[in-house]
Amino acid sequence: PSGDSNVVQYAVIATTGNFSDFGNLTVARRETCGTCSPVRGLTAGGFSPSASNVIDYITIASTGDATDFGNLTVARAAPSACASSTRALFGGGATPTYQNVIDYVTIASAGDATDYGDLLAITNAPGATSNNTRGVFTGGYQPSISNVIQYRDISSTGNTSDFGDLDTSYAYPGTTSDSHGGVQSS
Repeated sequence: PSGDSNVVQYAVIATTGNFSDFGNLTVARRETCGTCSPVRGLTAGGFSPSASNVIDYITIASTGDATDFGNLTVARAAPSACASSTRALFGGGATPTYQNVIDYVTIASAGDATDYGDLLAITNAPGATSNNTRGVFTGGYQPSISNVIQYRDISSTGNTSDFGDLDTSYAYPGTTSDSHGGVQSS
């Protein structure tokens, strides 16, 4: 089996239980990345049967199928994504050649991605996380497994800067932060 899927599932984080069907992506694929604002969720890139440039979006508050958002500047599998409440970044991946490209989109308006800048090195499958200000990319393949941590202010374009190093090199690292783009009090 190819492993390609168009299934979108969700869970209500405040309660325990199984995931439920949300809808479907516009194209079945694997090795995608995802990020969100408080209103929209985005899925980008992937592989099926070659590297994909597709960006899909869903409206988080209502279930249903994804809608085509636009395209990445470079079709690639295994990119990583992070976002502020207004802008999403998609970095790294493979075409199958490893990439250092970072793209961005304005989440509230559909359209093709724009070149944002570059990662410090070509990187396939880095981890990515963010708060509303800074995006951080970690690890991945460069072409060996990496321990590099790099960051960039999400609101302005440009290349990433060195943040430091992980204590161990990781491929496909999982990342999280104590910041989120969900429901916020005013």
